[in-house]
Amino acid sequence: MPKVKSNRVAVYVFRHFSGGTQFLQLHRAAESGDYAGTWQTVYGGIKSGETAIHAALRELKEETQLVPTNFFQVEYLESFYHRARDRVTILPVFAAQVAPHAKVIIDAEHDDYRWVDLPDIAAHFVWRVQRQAIAIIEQDILGTSPAKKLLTIKMDSRKSKHQTPK
Repeated sequence: MPKVKSNRVAVYVFRHFSGGTQFLQLHRAAESGDYAGTWQTVYGGIKSGETAIHAALRELKEETQLVPTNFFQVEYLESFYHRARDRVTILPVFAAQVAPHAKVIIDAEHDDYRWVDLPDIAAHFVWRVQRQAIAIIEQDILGTSPAKKLLTIKMDSRKSKHQTPK
């Protein structure tokens, strides 16, 4: 029987600019292990004693050196079956808005990055769960959904901690 784990997070990074909205993809380096050579969003593990929100912010910083201008919980869980480990993985999903000209500095796990225009998502994001996550981000966070306010994670820059909406 496969194990079920929820010890990872997914972070979808986006930016707005005069031409529309773009999402960041990172190319996994050949020596990066699972899914090497594929284009992905920011993925990472949750350390012992760490919340999913803190893990998402840490992984975003470690993998891209980006700091979000706005940060959101996405009302969606990614899930997939990992054949080699006979494991089902469930990941909470977050969205991070960054400044239009924020500089991406990738870590050793990755060897390239690119920004994908929102209309081109289907052609560049291979996995259905990724396309579904972006569709939900588009509807609930980029759109006019009343859920946006409830999904916003307020950042307290003085303490480097998050605050949940009241």
